[in-house]
Amino acid sequence: MLNFFIDLKNKIINYKVINVEAKEVYLIDHVRTPFSNSSSNNPSSDVFSKSWGIELAAKTLKELFEKRLPNKGSTLKKENVDEILSGCSVPLHENSTFGGRYPLFMAKFPVKVPAIMLDRHWGSGMTALHVGFTNIAMGYANVVVALGFDHMTRVPMYSPNSKVKVYGDPPNKLIFDPKSKWYNDDIYDWKTSWSMIQTAQKLSEKEVDYFSKEDMDKLGTLSHNLAEKALESGFFKEEIIPILGHKRGEVDSEMIIDSDNSIQNEVTLEKTKNQPPLSIPGWSGGYTNPLLSKEDYIAKFGTDQGVITFGNSAPLNDGASTCLIMSKEAMEKYNLKPMARMVSIGYASVDPTIIGQSAVLATRMALKHSRLNIDEIDYWEIDEVFCIESLYVADQLRVDWDNKINIHGGSTAIGNPPAATGPRITANLARILKEKNAKYGIATMSCGGGQGTAIVLENINT
Repeated sequence: MLNFFIDLKNKIINYKVINVEAKEVYLIDHVRTPFSNSSSNNPSSDVFSKSWGIELAAKTLKELFEKRLPNKGSTLKKENVDEILSGCSVPLHENSTFGGRYPLFMAKFPVKVPAIMLDRHWGSGMTALHVGFTNIAMGYANVVVALGFDHMTRVPMYSPNSKVKVYGDPPNKLIFDPKSKWYNDDIYDWKTSWSMIQTAQKLSEKEVDYFSKEDMDKLGTLSHNLAEKALESGFFKEEIIPILGHKRGEVDSEMIIDSDNSIQNEVTLEKTKNQPPLSIPGWSGGYTNPLLSKEDYIAKFGTDQGVITFGNSAPLNDGASTCLIMSKEAMEKYNLKPMARMVSIGYASVDPTIIGQSAVLATRMALKHSRLNIDEIDYWEIDEVFCIESLYVADQLRVDWDNKINIHGGSTAIGNPPAATGPRITANLARILKEKNAKYGIATMSCGGGQGTAIVLENINT
């Protein structure tokens, strides 16, 4: 026994500790499909109704490696990719990816390229960027593709009564049923947590002393106005690849789709204010344990209706968005220039019944690891699924909205295929930093289930 401990001691003394210095990680390129309007109830109104979500993802991979990179004179080939990371908020049915590999097989990548599917609800695409960032920083990879996709027409997010049929019951049957042993509504208020619209309504009521419905409507109007200008100026052309779809309502009339379907022209505040409510107030059963009585609600909002509308929230959309990230060594080896340096990442989780709070904490985490202060951040992309969410995040972080946040419009106008949004706003931020010759930016978003993600970027060309 004594010899055993002597031998063990010698092994510990002789054990070599390897110090790993984190590598710098760069965002190199980004391509995405146009974002279509989804409709599970009326599929023909979705111009991508005949395409599967994994098809849209595969098309971005093909565009990036068969056209975009060769046209830039890069020597990077498909076989040089160390890993492909796919994010999807509803990775079920047609959106299943065989461990992330279906899209890369469809794009004819070599079998040696590994893949993975990630699910952090709306933050799935940005989480793919997170994982890629970490793997490169720690030396496990040099070239990573991170993508996000969703197809809400063909695979709806909430579909208890949809035409999608599966074996067994969906999770809401197992978790939301008071007779189930897994039911714990006293902790999570499932009625609210399950409906993102109601989480936004609850946040609106919580913050009613600071933000009115008109504030939300003004932001929704601004988002469309800014996106309309960006569309007219050609800002989105660099990132969007034309996709073969069909005319709205005419599935047999093929046409090329080359712009986002949700951006509206000449949106006015009056038009936005008159949109019908989507949400239900807490006092009327919108969520458990209402924050306001009916009388207080009417006094503060000036209405007894819900305040979340089509005008101040993003639609559901379909699309895919793909980013290429690399180490500095790989970037130089394959003759590529960076869009931006990825400085740090952040993620967080909070009460799932109140959207927005998680993005604040995720941003603070990313800032802490970047060793930057909020005052040093020049531009922001705050996901605009609900305008109240973006207003709340900006207020909590003390960021002046004017001229700093979502300057080319947000998801309210551009659209929100959930998992595709993270890569989109990250790459948009990189392009804005270059456009404005600015140094630092943050992209941040909240996710269903009370989670949040964030990324800090640096423009190294300033």
